[in-house]
Amino acid sequence: MATLELVIDGQTFVVEVGDVSRSPVTVNVNGVAKTVSFTEVAAAVPAPAAAPAAPQAAAAPAPAPAPSPAPAPAAAPVAAGAGELVAAPMPGKILSVLVTVGQKVNKGDTLCTLEAMKMEMPVSTVVAGTVTAVHVQAGQTVANDAPLVTIG
Repeated sequence: MATLELVIDGQTFVVEVGDVSRSPVTVNVNGVAKTVSFTEVAAAVPAPAAAPAAPQAAAAPAPAPAPSPAPAPAAAPVAAGAGELVAAPMPGKILSVLVTVGQKVNKGDTLCTLEAMKMEMPVSTVVAGTVTAVHVQAGQTVANDAPLVTIG
């Protein structure tokens, strides 16, 4: 599976995509399994560069392609925030989230607990500030470098 981090309308989604050689495909969005159907759209091929020619009338612009359907929303809402992103140090399962949006934290405070390789690992902040976003919830599986908490 390929793991992607998508930001859509200010919300971050961690998406694990299975075999895309045919539709439907199983994807995990923020730890929740979904089945997604798709069709491949041919990419526009740029025309080769030509030498400048005599001026011609401007061609009408090509119509914009139809927008693709939006992906399903994540299981848990993600609060928007800017600041220092605390990411998962390795793949694992979130056992607990100890902070909420708006909470003040000090350098070294534990933000959440991650279970990886059958060991519990506290994930701490390296900066002091206010929690501007919590990107995970207890029980969720995360990939390496997945966003956990944002400190502003």
